[in-house]
Amino acid sequence: MMDSQKFKRFPAVQCWIKHILEAAYLGDQNAFFSIFGKIKRVRLIATILDKRELIHEPRQDGDLDSSDNINTGDGSSNRMEFDLDDTTGQIRAVIFGIDPDDYSQYEIGDIVDIVGLLRRWKSYTSITPEILKKVEDPNLILLRNAEIIKRLKFGELHEIPEIQKDLDNIDEISEEINYDSLFENDDEAQQDIVKKRIHFLIRDYSKEGIGISLQELKTKTQLTIEDLKKYLNDLIMESKIYQSDENIYESFD
Repeated sequence: MMDSQKFKRFPAVQCWIKHILEAAYLGDQNAFFSIFGKIKRVRLIATILDKRELIHEPRQDGDLDSSDNINTGDGSSNRMEFDLDDTTGQIRAVIFGIDPDDYSQYEIGDIVDIVGLLRRWKSYTSITPEILKKVEDPNLILLRNAEIIKRLKFGELHEIPEIQKDLDNIDEISEEINYDSLFENDDEAQQDIVKKRIHFLIRDYSKEGIGISLQELKTKTQLTIEDLKKYLNDLIMESKIYQSDENIYESFD
């Protein structure tokens, strides 16, 4: 008789979004190391800020668009995206291989309880929901926050290891910058660098406490409004910048 093999399922760790964003990514283990230790699966409560259905028709050559080339495991590029906010941070929930009708009941402004797996693609962290349901009782939010606070005060906490990341130490960049030249020769292969430069530009203006307007960012970066907003949205989701006023952006650091 063959010995049965037990599948190790990581438990869902109750946390806030900030704990995910502050965690160090362990690429060799496809996991994150947070103040609660190693996590792969989380449970959180958050508000839906935005909802998108992304349905892609297969190309004739059978290839997917490069922007959808994420390892989903199911070979499907159709997906539903929810931008989530729990007041500590923002993260995107991505569900692959979806039937849009299955998620028609979820609307912007709904509060949802999510259990899901954390994913990493390039420098971008998202959550793939396994369980998604609306929160009808506001007392559940209070209870969940109380449980997290109790663990923060009395539970075993861990120090997050520092992992070297490319371009993270932007303080070493000279303060005398020709912003017009920062965005020359931009192409698809440099998207991460462009996003980092946009962050640096916003952070530089934030030191004066005034932030920078969308129009001024457009002028300095020479990007289209559509492309610029995609970069800004990613930076907001990564909790690096925020919109302090209508079309005014500031950096958290």
